[in-house]
Amino acid sequence: MPTVAVAGGAREEILELARLSQIEFKDSVKFKLFDTEPDIDHEGTWEYIQCDSEEEMVRQTVEAVVSKEADILLKGGIQTHTLLKEVLKKEHDLKTQELLSHVALVKLPALDRQILLTDAGMNITPTEDQLELIIENVLNVGKAIGLTHPKVSLISAAENYNPKMPSSVLAREITGRFKDNEEATVYGPLSLDLSLSKTAVAHKKFEGPIQGDADILVVPNIDVGNVLYKSFLLFGEAIMGGTIVGTKVPIVLTSRSDEVQSKLYALKFALMQITE
Repeated sequence: MPTVAVAGGAREEILELARLSQIEFKDSVKFKLFDTEPDIDHEGTWEYIQCDSEEEMVRQTVEAVVSKEADILLKGGIQTHTLLKEVLKKEHDLKTQELLSHVALVKLPALDRQILLTDAGMNITPTEDQLELIIENVLNVGKAIGLTHPKVSLISAAENYNPKMPSSVLAREITGRFKDNEEATVYGPLSLDLSLSKTAVAHKKFEGPIQGDADILVVPNIDVGNVLYKSFLLFGEAIMGGTIVGTKVPIVLTSRSDEVQSKLYALKFALMQITE
């Protein structure tokens, strides 16, 4: 049975998530909570470990996945950098990729499929080498959740190469690096509408390897990713869940502002990554 280790879990929103998870996953997921605060669960929803300090709390949470007592890390009421600092300590040996990145699973009512979005939450202005690593990470995730030969769109403002536009230059360079990849189609620069809308493709008479059927969207920087992520949520009625990838276990990041369905979706996404 998969176990979720939570750092800073004595929060009402985490308790709500755990209770709803029992229903959603039919009691097939366990929660192991670490916190310095008193336990707020009085129904046996989770296993609770009282800690004397935040440092001990974070260390014990990470050690739970190191010892394979847990399969997923979930951030509760602590700062993201506090958790990641512990995760990245060499003695834990949790890092599997050169670069960690953020991948979100997106369910948009306007689309008949789920898509992945990266990197909207971790790397600020990736270099060409870093973006290549971000794509390798998301391809690993895609394989884990069952995507076969995904189409990866490198987002820019337009589909035509423009040497004055950094995202366009970056996309063309990355397209070249992946031109011989047999497991995915990586292409750009490409606008959002041509990435996701077959109507836009027909209207513009666009001919290219991605024609409104992208499986993965790769943004050139965190500004674009953040705006796109929040636009999907606020105006696209999307359900989204994100994880940090590049480690032996997925790391789920939740916010108090997230709707509970997004939190559940993020957890479901993490479970998909460990149950290939």
